[in-house]
Amino acid sequence: MSSENVQTKWGQFISLIIVFFFWGFVGSANDILIPVFKKVFTLSQVQSQLVAWAFYAAYFVGAVIFFLVSLKRDVLQQFGYKKTLAAGLILSAVGSFLFIPAASLGSFPFFLTALFIVGLGFSIQQIVANPLAIKMGDPATGAHRLTLAGGINSFGTTIGAILLGIALFGMGNDDGKKKDLQSIEIVQNDFTKLRNELSENIKAISVDNIDSKEETQAATVALTEKVSQIDTQLAEISKNLNNPSVSVKPFVAQYEVIEKEVAKIKLPLEVVKSKLHLVKFPFTILGFAFIVVAIFMYFSKIEDPAKIDEEEAVIEHKHAKFSIFDYPQLYLGMLGIFIYVGTEVTIISNLPALLKTSEFGSVLEDAIAPFIALYWGSLMIGRWNGGVNVFNTSNLVNTALKFIVPALAFGVIIGANIFAAHDVSSFYIYPIWILLFIAVSFVGGKNAGKTLMLFGISGLLMMVLGLVWPNPEVAKFFFISGGLFLSIMWPSIFDLAIAGLGKNTGKASSFLIMMILGGGVIPLIQGSICDLDATNPGGILGISYTHFSYIVPLIGFAYLAFYGFYCPKVLKRQGISHVEGGGGGH
Repeated sequence: MSSENVQTKWGQFISLIIVFFFWGFVGSANDILIPVFKKVFTLSQVQSQLVAWAFYAAYFVGAVIFFLVSLKRDVLQQFGYKKTLAAGLILSAVGSFLFIPAASLGSFPFFLTALFIVGLGFSIQQIVANPLAIKMGDPATGAHRLTLAGGINSFGTTIGAILLGIALFGMGNDDGKKKDLQSIEIVQNDFTKLRNELSENIKAISVDNIDSKEETQAATVALTEKVSQIDTQLAEISKNLNNPSVSVKPFVAQYEVIEKEVAKIKLPLEVVKSKLHLVKFPFTILGFAFIVVAIFMYFSKIEDPAKIDEEEAVIEHKHAKFSIFDYPQLYLGMLGIFIYVGTEVTIISNLPALLKTSEFGSVLEDAIAPFIALYWGSLMIGRWNGGVNVFNTSNLVNTALKFIVPALAFGVIIGANIFAAHDVSSFYIYPIWILLFIAVSFVGGKNAGKTLMLFGISGLLMMVLGLVWPNPEVAKFFFISGGLFLSIMWPSIFDLAIAGLGKNTGKASSFLIMMILGGGVIPLIQGSICDLDATNPGGILGISYTHFSYIVPLIGFAYLAFYGFYCPKVLKRQGISHVEGGGGGH
């Protein structure tokens, strides 16, 4: 088929990318929920990562179920793409509504169950939407359509982090005064904010007539003791506010100690429920939104692709029966997808814990959302940049758009944060990383293997610099920039992994979707390293274990670079010399 007679079906494609938006919206919501659940349920860092595990494990389970069913019947051909997609949306709506009883019961396992069901619905949507996006026009531009859809997915993650942050914590408080504060005044504000939070908890416990007296009294005594310790620190700070020679480090260290001890205080169940009340509203709205989109999809004009593509009908296969191990590009690609999704998720899932360390400024939960938005916005920048290739423009216009589109995407991130009254003054250095990303994307071109290798090497260097850079105000942006270099890896890995599989492409795709499980497993590994700070406060190599834990995504980037280098050699031996890549999202 030529591009002349197969044009992109824009009307249908625009309907489809609404689904990609919701994937992103809910994905970023997990990153806001992790620090909230960690505090409310008194969880360790590795326990808090069960949020990501529940969500991404559902992808694996859903893909396995779908694959087993497909051995007996072709679900997509029997029920149709859009009906199957609508069913997945309804399942995600059920999971969203389960947040209401989960919050009412104050049950962390119930929340994990709800997230699992949302993810189960998403796994169905993924299996349908990714190949459907590719088939909505010329196959040669399929990866670029996936890029554009991935850009909308990342827009959802960026907006989702900010909107859920507003729902849970309210608007920010960027009045412009913070830039003029002395370091000791910033620490004073942090102590005051923590004291106010503890006072609110004590007040909530005082009206708790349901939990046992022993439990409420124990929590009140523990919280009151911490308030007293904070008052002592605030009094000492007040004495030294006008003393330019006083060191702020002892106060920062003491804040970190108190904050960690506060995190271990178990709150009575009724207080936990009251704190989770705000979670109900956004997920109720999300549940209804899923239903509306499901109805819209069901009655949309999206057409099912032909049962057998002409190209697939003439492919001769070397093996009569399909086996993963007959295709090195596939089983290495499955590991690539596992590591790619795990790396993408683990960087941001553990970022709140990193920013909360005294090393990185003791950033509290209500100030985390802008950084989460910047990370997911980085993926949006990369995918919007890659999505330019789907449009038929001249080389000059295409080159100009490669600079203009990332600038617009960065403007969206800044504008959304300003709308939420967040301080984004530190973000204005970030275009340095964006320009570096653009430069690497030009070198990679449209070759999937070369692009994957270069972005893997770039991501690895960013993680190394984040680990060794002496200024944490800059180091955190090296870690966040991992989102830029991950942004266009998905289609490159996907295209390399399924190259040469012919009619077995559908089966291979199911196995690749199963590997999204990496998003639930790898954050647990990094979280377990973070938890070593509790027993080893001295850290390792002069940094905290939470900081050191970013060696996990470093290793992930190293493998992705290797796959980009090695897989084209495997394909060349099979007679496949070139694979185009785009840049999209899962």
